[in-house]
Amino acid sequence: MKTQSRVIVHAGINFVSVPVPLVVPQTLLAFQQAVLTHGLEYNRVDAPKNSISLFRDAPYPLQITVASNESQVGQLLIVTPQPKGSLDLFIKEAEAAVQAYESVWTVANRQIVHVDATIRQLYETTSQHAFQELWESRLGQSSQALSTFGRPIRGGGLRFVMDPIAEDLPAQIEVKIESFLLDTTKIFVETQFTWPSVATSQSTFNVRERIEKMNSYIEANVQPFISGEKNDAK
Repeated sequence: MKTQSRVIVHAGINFVSVPVPLVVPQTLLAFQQAVLTHGLEYNRVDAPKNSISLFRDAPYPLQITVASNESQVGQLLIVTPQPKGSLDLFIKEAEAAVQAYESVWTVANRQIVHVDATIRQLYETTSQHAFQELWESRLGQSSQALSTFGRPIRGGGLRFVMDPIAEDLPAQIEVKIESFLLDTTKIFVETQFTWPSVATSQSTFNVRERIEKMNSYIEANVQPFISGEKNDAK
């Protein structure tokens, strides 16, 4: 895998909190104005019952959603499905979205009960097929072992789920590493951090700390694993 070829194709962070934000016409308009005031632009608004989503198409897509649901929790979701800027730019825009949210739904005792964040990226391979690189080069398996399936393998991969450990902002981590089916010369990697409710009962969103911690984990642990740099480490 060519680590320098990394292209981020998705980044997002999702907050679930209490009390529930009151989503009514007054707050819908106030949030739209707050988003503009905090330097974010949008070109489309979708406001189904008890929620609002703001969409931007250029210079790269951005979606901000605020919702309340029947379980009496509120959601703030910030996603860039096809980023063209840097990860740091997404962090700054996510922080601006959080500031806009807090300026409209001002709560002294807000509790963040769940957070999850996801980064998806593509890497170029050093082989003709991404699954070949994972199966033979990284796992040391024979291609003949796959003949039991009785047909050519278009793609496949690995999935790891790791429990939280004692650290600042402990998170459960899930990593998926697989061949990219739309272009089998590329490796697709999805990393998701989920912060359990026990660890996130606080009033601060900590956008930068969370995303930077996840990105550091990708660079220090996930990429070296795929490339074999940490192979057979003891």
